[in-house]
Amino acid sequence: MQIVFDFVSGKVSFEDFISNYKADPNIGIWLDQVAANTPEASPVVLKNYNLWAFFTGPTGGHVRKAIESPGFFNREFFRMGVKSGIYCTVASTILAKYPDAKWTKMYIQDEQFYDKAVARSLGGTEVELFIDSIVQQFLRTMKAADRVKAARAAVQEAFHIHDRKFPSWPQEPDWPMGKNSPMEYLGRHKDGELVQLRFRDVDTGEERIVEQYY
Repeated sequence: MQIVFDFVSGKVSFEDFISNYKADPNIGIWLDQVAANTPEASPVVLKNYNLWAFFTGPTGGHVRKAIESPGFFNREFFRMGVKSGIYCTVASTILAKYPDAKWTKMYIQDEQFYDKAVARSLGGTEVELFIDSIVQQFLRTMKAADRVKAARAAVQEAFHIHDRKFPSWPQEPDWPMGKNSPMEYLGRHKDGELVQLRFRDVDTGEERIVEQYY
């Protein structure tokens, strides 16, 4: 399965790998067989590859199940975090069996870039693809610091962030999407354990209240 090794090494793009994976069921079957017959990569192995915080080792012969998670596998657009997760699943399976195989850090670096460029308070199911469509415009060819700085500025502009005014969410971010961009955050009201966060669509003027509880 040369395409798997080429994907792990970075020679084959994520898009080409997924396209081939979907077209050829034998790729997933082969990965499951490799994982089923290989002990999990030990913490020592992972540490030696500088993968300590990213790879968890093979999934007990269920690589296909991990890759083909409902909700994102059949999308045409894959978020950076999803790409990194799929790559790490495949790469950890291969490295546990073939420890001398070449691998690339670019997917891990992309995920680190995303975490630095996108504030933790910016997120939610309505805006996640919008965020990724912005950050993926800033390519790996840029200097790391410049890439983060430029992407962070673009994301905050798209979210209409002024004077670093970010919402404080009691739970996970649930930012509402407007007609053409994420709604602008206006403020919040707290009543006991209930928190109401108010947003406005800059294009239509529509306002929405997002309610969460502590």
